[in-house]
Amino acid sequence: MTEQVESEIFQKMWQRKGFRAELRAASAMAIKQWKVELSYPLSVLWFIVMPFIWFIPYLIAGSALTGSTESIPLQDLTGVSDWLSYIAIGTAFTGLALSLLWGTGFSLRREQNVGTLETLMTTPMNRETLVWGSTLHNLQHGGLGVVLQLAASVLIFGVSLDVWGILPALAIIGLSIVAMQGLIFTVVCIVLTAKQGWMIVEFLSSILMLVAPMTYPIAVLPPILQYLSLASPLTWTVEGFRGFLMYGLAYEGVVTAVVALIILDFIFVIVGTLLFRATERLVRQRGALSQF
Repeated sequence: MTEQVESEIFQKMWQRKGFRAELRAASAMAIKQWKVELSYPLSVLWFIVMPFIWFIPYLIAGSALTGSTESIPLQDLTGVSDWLSYIAIGTAFTGLALSLLWGTGFSLRREQNVGTLETLMTTPMNRETLVWGSTLHNLQHGGLGVVLQLAASVLIFGVSLDVWGILPALAIIGLSIVAMQGLIFTVVCIVLTAKQGWMIVEFLSSILMLVAPMTYPIAVLPPILQYLSLASPLTWTVEGFRGFLMYGLAYEGVVTAVVALIILDFIFVIVGTLLFRATERLVRQRGALSQF
């Protein structure tokens, strides 16, 4: 291939713009990360085992405290007596949420560690696409974890799911991704400025998990945490996801969950995107992009 042909190909690639070009770039980022992860057998083993590690301690504790799969106090608070299904479905979303927050939040730091961040920053794709590409990968990664845990819960522990609620539950997750991306952009800002900002990210993710009704209803939280829970997209995602999988199309809280997620989508993604753009510009102006 001559230098002229290579130059023409390069120019055509550089001129590619629009949604399709950004989607191809994000897909390439996701595929690249899959290739890296699948090249390590222990990483694959951890991916298979992790969903069960989240769920089994809750199963043991619940069985020890109730002696059965029914809980009268839980029924009084939520109208659901089957604590096993309540926790199994709630914790299934935990792996996906953590994968998005940690895996995507530290994606630019990972690129920096392997020496590719500055190169990626010089490509014609949008800066946000770097993060969206990692989001796409972690959505696939965490989503498979959700499928594994729910399948094991049904086959091994006898959890029952309403098949008519599967598609609406996926729609709820789709709505939540937009708001979650706003949180992810915030995490990326912390990582870009603090470099080793895992302590702050750990605190943020712990608070989000604390106020999310994954293993208990928000009614048991102190009032101030209940208000914080209502402002978290994780709360409405878990409630909607679990409601559809347990009750199917008969789930009564669908309107509240969808409206809340739409409102939070606009707020979180706008604020997160603006923060990311300002932080990325500030870091480049300071020449701190490659600093460790």
